[in-house]
Amino acid sequence: MAPRIDDIGDIATALRGTALQGHPVEEGPGHTFVVEEVDPGRLLDAWQSAHTAMPITGRWPVFTLPGVLGHEPDADELADLDQVARTLDPWSVYRRYRRDDVQDQGDVERYVQTFLGDDMVTRTIEELTPPTTSAALQRWTYDTLIADGQLASRAFSGSEYLVGTARWHTPPQVQLVLLPTTSQWLAPAWVPYFGADRDNGIPALAAAIWQWEQRWGAALIAAWGTMLQFTAQRRPQPGPQAWELAGEQLAVGGSLQCEQWQLAIALTRGDAWFLHDRP
Repeated sequence: MAPRIDDIGDIATALRGTALQGHPVEEGPGHTFVVEEVDPGRLLDAWQSAHTAMPITGRWPVFTLPGVLGHEPDADELADLDQVARTLDPWSVYRRYRRDDVQDQGDVERYVQTFLGDDMVTRTIEELTPPTTSAALQRWTYDTLIADGQLASRAFSGSEYLVGTARWHTPPQVQLVLLPTTSQWLAPAWVPYFGADRDNGIPALAAAIWQWEQRWGAALIAAWGTMLQFTAQRRPQPGPQAWELAGEQLAVGGSLQCEQWQLAIALTRGDAWFLHDRP
């Protein structure tokens, strides 16, 4: 990796021949640079251009809303965050909140009728033997679905929006921020996310991003304040891998409106992630 570029003219030169050629570049807070006038409809193309140039610029690109960068971390803060991100267990901070209610037979029947169909009710009652818990019902549903491809396709019908970039949010105005680091897990030091507004939230988010990069080749593309958008180079295998990753994303994205088994199936079928946490 080349030394970091800290000159506007050199940044513009590094972007020549890419989708970002000719776009205005300005200095931003905290030793960042901001690439302006990017078409939101070409978000991925623009990000890829900046990412491809990263060996020259020494800067990780991430899209944000205009004017959201306020914090300016110093070198000591970044060094501490880098160390913590590599050692902290983020799932000791990001714990998915849910009421693990007891599910009686009527609850189970209604759930199964909604997601699996009437023909699965008898089997469910026999195998789960209510009363059970909502967590057990969710996991039984997932394990049953991944064992039967036809049933999984039927149950997943209508949830296809969870796969790919269809769920991504595209604001009318965006800015591409070039962070003064190639370590994307340090992005929370500059870029706010509502889901990190908690005790140890920023270190935990940094640790989650570090883990996701190591395990799945995840890359932070955009941070819209209450939303994070990633691409991933690797997909989890159906079963424990996908179930665990879905639980992690539901913990960091506390406002995602889907069942854990739906997200687990989606993560094995697409390479784009969407996390959402709002007030």
